[in-house]
Amino acid sequence: MSGRSAFILVAGALGCLVTVFCIGVLAFTFLTLYNTQIASLEPINRIAFLDNDNNIHVVDSRGERAVVLTSDANDRRIYTFPTFSPNSQRVAFMGISGTPAQREGSLYTVPISGGTPKVVYSSASQFPFYLYWAPDNQRVGFLAQSENELSLLLGDADGKEIARKVETGSPMYWSWAPDSRALLLHIGGSRRDSPRARLALVPGENNVEPKNLAQSPAAFLAPQYSPDGSAILYAASDSSESDGLFVADAQGAGARLIANYRGRIAFEWSPDGKKIAWMTTPPTTRLPNLGKIESSARDGSEKISLIDEDALAFFWSPDSARIIYLTLVRPGGTQGCAPECARGVGLAAPRAQDALRLRWQIVTLADKQIKTVVSFQPTTEFLSVLPYFDQYARSLTFWSPNSDEIVYTQSEGEDKGSVWVIGVNGDAKPRRIADGLFAVWSWK
Repeated sequence: MSGRSAFILVAGALGCLVTVFCIGVLAFTFLTLYNTQIASLEPINRIAFLDNDNNIHVVDSRGERAVVLTSDANDRRIYTFPTFSPNSQRVAFMGISGTPAQREGSLYTVPISGGTPKVVYSSASQFPFYLYWAPDNQRVGFLAQSENELSLLLGDADGKEIARKVETGSPMYWSWAPDSRALLLHIGGSRRDSPRARLALVPGENNVEPKNLAQSPAAFLAPQYSPDGSAILYAASDSSESDGLFVADAQGAGARLIANYRGRIAFEWSPDGKKIAWMTTPPTTRLPNLGKIESSARDGSEKISLIDEDALAFFWSPDSARIIYLTLVRPGGTQGCAPECARGVGLAAPRAQDALRLRWQIVTLADKQIKTVVSFQPTTEFLSVLPYFDQYARSLTFWSPNSDEIVYTQSEGEDKGSVWVIGVNGDAKPRRIADGLFAVWSWK
């Protein structure tokens, strides 16, 4: 074999090796991207809960595949309110540490697979107490209370940037725009109660002034963007004694009246954006929320009353087909709210007597069929959500992603707290999956 022939053979062999290597790299890259894409489509379907020692865990719906997110809670450190990111890949939660004379409040995020939590925010003078992920999973909005001021701040979910203050005022409620580029705020309560009350659109960028809406806020808490971001939902006052629930475009223009009401109103878009549900609490009722649930199409047409009893709170199913709601169970097992309840003895007094029981019920929108799911004695942590359920409905869910189960926490007898899952179809029985004080389901 000549030198030239040998060179050609060696060069050819090397060329083949390079070609095989390149094909291998391309195949590996393709398979990696394919597996990543498939993994992103698979449901997360996890439950995050606060255990009885004030640590945070993640489990599946059977209480298995457990991941410990925190393990250092003690007499001087506790964690609260685990909340999934919209993509369900991370959990945010708050912590309080120190002594009564010197406390520090913090906000953390951590992957659902575990690891060292990222510190999003920490302060010894302004304590976070409510959090709400941005839809893009990159930021966490949260409320923090100081001695003299309530502030809304935005923090980087990875803790790489200092949290910035967006607005101040009390009380304050808000909704993220679906593209995470703006927030819809309700500050100061009702204009009838405070001349400073207002509705405002706040761009997500720094140093951009908020735009106040022309209408004055009525008696309600949490406004909301439509799921597609094209409209906003809020309650406003007019010159008469009645207030109204309105839909406007994303800039607050072209307001359309959905329903008039007297008292206080709480509302929520269906996840598919096609319907609106609301409940009105009469002005004579001193409970935060207690009323009938109604619904309509997003333009206010097709109004129907869904239930005849009074509900304390309600939550849309992810598939928009049903609404689950809570009612009071009076002593003796009867349902509804006794006169003394409506006058304001309310939720606190029965809880102190260790007698308060709630009942999960579900109504199907298509035929208005109502089913009792389960009755239970709630933990204090679960109960604390109910006065503000419409705001919490923006940031967390008790529903499973496929709309067939719910999670809740109860405290019965000597049981400090336990986490339960129950199916909403057929005659499912509740199953205890962990000891815990508060639990939420992942969005996906």
